[in-house]
Amino acid sequence: MTGTEEMAPFLVRAHLSSGLAHATPWGISLDGILAAELWADHKAAALDRGEYVPALTPECAPPDLELPLARCELAGEDWHWCATCSFPEDPAGDPVVRHWASRTDHRGLEQLSHTLPAVISDRQDRYRARYMPLMITSTRTVTWRGVGDLDAVATILGGLDVIGKKRAHGEGRVLRWEFEHCPAADRWASAHLHSDGTLGRTTPPACVPEFEPESAGFGLAGLRPPYMHPTRMRQLHLPR
Repeated sequence: MTGTEEMAPFLVRAHLSSGLAHATPWGISLDGILAAELWADHKAAALDRGEYVPALTPECAPPDLELPLARCELAGEDWHWCATCSFPEDPAGDPVVRHWASRTDHRGLEQLSHTLPAVISDRQDRYRARYMPLMITSTRTVTWRGVGDLDAVATILGGLDVIGKKRAHGEGRVLRWEFEHCPAADRWASAHLHSDGTLGRTTPPACVPEFEPESAGFGLAGLRPPYMHPTRMRQLHLPR
C-alpha cells in the first residue's frame, strides 16, 4: 500500500434514521462516496467558470480523482483505494429487495416538445417503462474501515446528510457521523476487511492473502470509482 505519512488506519461510523438503499448485495463503498462528492464539486466549479464538463462515455476511461485515501498496489495496474464498503453493525435481518417502477408521462412530453414520434415505446429505448429491484439494509449504524487522511475524509463526509440510492425517497438519511483513528490496526486489514474479519471490498486475486478471508464469491465487479463504468470491471473477490 502506498500513501503519505499521514495516511493511517481509521474507522468511520454513520448513524442512520432507519437504513440505506444500495444496488449490490454488499454495501456502498467509502471511496465511491468520496469520489462522487469530489466529482460533484469539480463539475460545479467548472460550470461556475463557464466550462463544459462532458459526460462519461463507455469507451473512454474516466479520470481517477485524488482521494484522501492510500492506494493498495499489490495487484499492479489493478490498484484500488484502501477503504471498505459499508458494514451494518446492528442489522434487522438480511437485506430485503423492494422494487420501484416508473413510466413516461406521454401527456407531459406533449407539453414539453414541439414534435413527437408517432409511437413512444414503453418497451425499449430511453422512454421505456422500468420495474427495478432495490436492496434495503435496515440498520441504525454502518461502519467503514480504511487507510487515509481521516481529517480530509471527515471534511468531505461531514456535510452529507444522506447516502446511498433513492435518497429523495427518504432512504439513507444520516443523523450524525463519527470518525475514529485506529493507529494500532493492521493496515491491510483496515483497507480490505470488515470489523468481523470478512472481506469488505471488491479485491483482485493478487491482493488476497493465502488465508483467504470469507467472501461472497468470485465474479465480475467494479474495481474503483466509478464502479459501474465498463473500464472498471474485473474478475474480483466479492465482499460479504
